[in-house]
Amino acid sequence: MSPLRLPPPTRAVLVDIDGVLVDHRRASDRASYLWASGLEGWELGPRETAELWEAIDRRHFARYQAGELDFSGQLRERVREFVPGGSALSDAEADAHMAAYRAIYRRLWRAYDDVASFLARLEALRAAREQAAAAGGPAAPLAVAYLTNGDAPSQEEKLAAVGARVAGWEMLASAQMGATKPDPAIFSTACARLGVAPAEALMIGDDVGADVDGALAVGMPVVHLRRGDQGPSRAVPTVTSLDEIEF
Repeated sequence: MSPLRLPPPTRAVLVDIDGVLVDHRRASDRASYLWASGLEGWELGPRETAELWEAIDRRHFARYQAGELDFSGQLRERVREFVPGGSALSDAEADAHMAAYRAIYRRLWRAYDDVASFLARLEALRAAREQAAAAGGPAAPLAVAYLTNGDAPSQEEKLAAVGARVAGWEMLASAQMGATKPDPAIFSTACARLGVAPAEALMIGDDVGADVDGALAVGMPVVHLRRGDQGPSRAVPTVTSLDEIEF
């Protein structure tokens, strides 16, 4: 496959975190079972547990996206639905369960093998463009930011733990921005924060609905990263590894 190069007018790059830089699904699947197997009355095996946890995760995150719940509230509702007999759990009890799950989840965080070289290439380009612009050259500076459906402190911790936090790149997280992907508002707000038009930015993401469709809705170019995923696709530049993106 031919390498994919950055489109010439690009003045900003937005990078998703989970599924692009960090193997969230592997960590979440394993953590959900290790945590659940210690719950009284738990009978499901690893695969069934992971599938149930993911389904509940998606259901309550959708409620958060719709404005029915705040970020902490959707975490508590996930726990209440998942834990046997958990519907009557208090907020404090639900928070304690989530903390137990997250303690295991944190230990399982891993960056994908292609992440370190990708980040190094992108940061080298950003630094070179900044230096050229400062010297009066024709190239515009390049802004780089993380754009994630999540909570900024949690995502900062995750990136730091796996060595994927690049100093100077802005963290744009849905919990702090008032909108979640694929809402066009989060993409428009991200561009405004970086001082570029949507057509001058590039989104790199793995989720068709959240990343690809959301970016396209505001006229933003997008690269779809499909790490062996056979799910839906769109007629956009698509790669199976970050190694295929050249800067």
